[in-house]
Amino acid sequence: MSNVPTLDELRERRPPLDGQALARTDFNSTGPGYDNDHLMVGADVEHANLITSIVGTGPGSLCHLGGQFAQHKVVVDVDLPVKVIESSTPGHFHLFIDKAMDWQTYLSLLEALVVAGIVEPGYWAAAERRGHTAVRLPWIRKGEP
Repeated sequence: MSNVPTLDELRERRPPLDGQALARTDFNSTGPGYDNDHLMVGADVEHANLITSIVGTGPGSLCHLGGQFAQHKVVVDVDLPVKVIESSTPGHFHLFIDKAMDWQTYLSLLEALVVAGIVEPGYWAAAERRGHTAVRLPWIRKGEP
C-alpha cells in the first residue's frame, strides 16, 4: 500500500489556509520565474500549482491597490527545518525554527512579529526582560505543577 495520494485525493484536499488565492505559473518558463508576468492569480484548485499570500479567492474579493493586494496571510518558503506544535491552548501553537542568531537579531525578529500581530507584545517584553524566550514542553499543560 502506497502513501502517495491519488490525483482525485489531491483535488479533494483543501489548501493549508482558508481564503487564500490559488495561482498557476509555468515553472519551466525561460522568463523571470515567479513575477506577475508569469503568474495567473485566481486559478481553480484543479489547475493551480501555487497557493499565494493573497487573501480572497472569489470574484471581486481581491482588492488590488496601487500594484499591491490589500490583504495577505503569511506564506513563506523557509529553507531550514521548522516545527509547529499545538500548545495547551486550542488554536494556539509554538513555532520552532532551527536557525541560531545573536540576541539583538532575535529581538528584532520578535519585534517584527509583534508589529505584524503574530506575537503578543507581552511575550516580547518578557523575552527582553529575561534575555530569552521559552514555551511549555508539549506534554506540560497550563495549571499543572
